[in-house]
Amino acid sequence: MDNETQDSVLLDVVIAVHTPDRPVGRAVASLLEGGLAAADGAPRRLRINVICHNTDVEPIRERVAPEHRGLVRFLHYVDGIKSPAGPFNHGIAKATGTWVAIMGSDDSVEPGALAQWVEAAERDGSDVLIAPMAHAGGGTIRTPVLRRTRRGHLDPVADRLTYRTAPLGLLRLSLVRQLGLTFPPRYATGEDQSFSAKLWFSGAKISYGRGLPRYLVHADAAVRVTHTPRPVTEDLAFATDLVLSEWFAGLPPRAREAIVTKIIRVHVFGHVLLRAEAGTWDREDAREMAQELRKLLFGAPNAARPLSLADRKLLDAVAREESDVEVMKSLALARRRFVSPQTWVPRDLTRVLHPEAPFRFMSASALV
Repeated sequence: MDNETQDSVLLDVVIAVHTPDRPVGRAVASLLEGGLAAADGAPRRLRINVICHNTDVEPIRERVAPEHRGLVRFLHYVDGIKSPAGPFNHGIAKATGTWVAIMGSDDSVEPGALAQWVEAAERDGSDVLIAPMAHAGGGTIRTPVLRRTRRGHLDPVADRLTYRTAPLGLLRLSLVRQLGLTFPPRYATGEDQSFSAKLWFSGAKISYGRGLPRYLVHADAAVRVTHTPRPVTEDLAFATDLVLSEWFAGLPPRAREAIVTKIIRVHVFGHVLLRAEAGTWDREDAREMAQELRKLLFGAPNAARPLSLADRKLLDAVAREESDVEVMKSLALARRRFVSPQTWVPRDLTRVLHPEAPFRFMSASALV
């Protein structure tokens, strides 16, 4: 029988599964080693919710070890949309625990992670605990780019929380509902951006699980990632909609700038590089990217000031609608050559000590 218990649930974990070939059994097994699974006869403090999204339940149930199936609540959810937003929203809506967490079906957590995350969050009086992350094959995932040794009472600007877009870790369920946070299903990509931005800038007490067991990202998902050709406006819709929203307009300037700086650095430049390396960058991409950039900078005119000299050369090319694919590829790669002084110094020297300026940003990243 599936785990339908409502009593004594401390943590609801929501896993979205879209196809029956995903290794969800590994994810479930790791959660049961997370330190919150009940001993025989004890109240169940952990509930695992596997959301079978636009696919039948039984083939996914069979991916979970027989001895674990009765400890999982399998929920069928159909919306006909190829986005994890719907199943995550559905799972969170069904949650009743003090804490809720989301998880990819390809991922896992290190032994003892859940219990240690909860202990740390409750000790620090946090509303959110951001999980430390790593690749399962080795290598730390260096987001968010926190101040040195920082663990609790994080500041969304000084601790660069915008760089952690997936809200992985622990979320106090009452806060999620108080803020009305949901993942919008209408975007082709970036469905977690508005959820996390509104969470980081909500005034909630946020901590980071520095030194605690980690959330592990496995290579199973990475090998399936391909670029689906889409208009630039569609790929960046999540960003421009956020920046043009009333919520964004109500933020203080430093918050607006932090969000847009991150969008430019990660998403604008990332999409330029993706298209340039694929050889598909053309006049239409150039026109649309310049159009989207204008919207972003209208919302935060100073967001580009901390960027490096190399970044600004690429940004200038975007702004002038440069359509030569080789020029854009060269500029996009040059900003990633961190041996070059061009990547270490901002064009605006008054921003050399800004949290987003290259030297401070890369030094902090190395210490995560």
